[in-house]
Amino acid sequence: MRWFSLCRSPSVTTAASRSPRASPRGKRDPRGNLPAGFLVCLAIAGCASAGKGNSIIGGLTDGGPNTDAHDFPAPDASQIDAPPNQITLSQNASETVTGGNSFACLDTNTGTVLENSYYRVFALDNFGLRGTLHVTQVDFGIDVADAGPNATQQPAQVMIGSYGGTPDAPTLDLAQVRMISMVDAKIPNGTGTRLSVPITGDVAAGSALLVALTVPDGSQAQSKFKIGSNSQGERSPGYTRAPDCGYVAPTMMLTVARDIHRNEADIILSVTGTQ
Repeated sequence: MRWFSLCRSPSVTTAASRSPRASPRGKRDPRGNLPAGFLVCLAIAGCASAGKGNSIIGGLTDGGPNTDAHDFPAPDASQIDAPPNQITLSQNASETVTGGNSFACLDTNTGTVLENSYYRVFALDNFGLRGTLHVTQVDFGIDVADAGPNATQQPAQVMIGSYGGTPDAPTLDLAQVRMISMVDAKIPNGTGTRLSVPITGDVAAGSALLVALTVPDGSQAQSKFKIGSNSQGERSPGYTRAPDCGYVAPTMMLTVARDIHRNEADIILSVTGTQ
């Protein structure tokens, strides 16, 4: 299998503080229990070894740097109907999706993306939250999503939980995760888009909130998926798990990017709630 590829310091945004419009700057996968599939156009020499026919690939066209022409601006951030106590936790410097910046584990024999999972851990104290956070939704960017022949959506799962391990360690310990809630989601076909997934659960003050997106093995459906990302910076690391490409534990995206000689990929994955 191979990896293929087609943020700004974490921030807390409240509905009351948002400006009317925010302008942005500028066979399975090795990341988590979340599956993901995606299309590959170029194999990159020196990719992490994962098993026969499995690799991590980056770049729809080539492995070089991306340009502003591949950027998909973040959506209008205004939320007229949002409650005044709504809070969004983000670790990205920018919500812009840079096309071709992400990578995923895939089967090089078929070009199908295998199981890929993506994670972020939000320590509530770091965001100045002193009370219980009532989660209402999780948002993530989409670099590319293709559900396969004659299909318009592909399945995924979104999970939130409390994390008892060290938030910014090189890898995450899934034994330290206590699940709070999990929901099924449908990812529509698209490029440079974003999806909001309703999910509810209470996270106690002082906790570390883990958010996970899992996209299953797309071999049977011939589906492809790459999470949206950019290289504009992040306050804390994003993680990925791709057991078929040798990443059994959730590993920092930056580590994987270096292993396969790719650019930094700061995954766009945020959570919204109220207090």
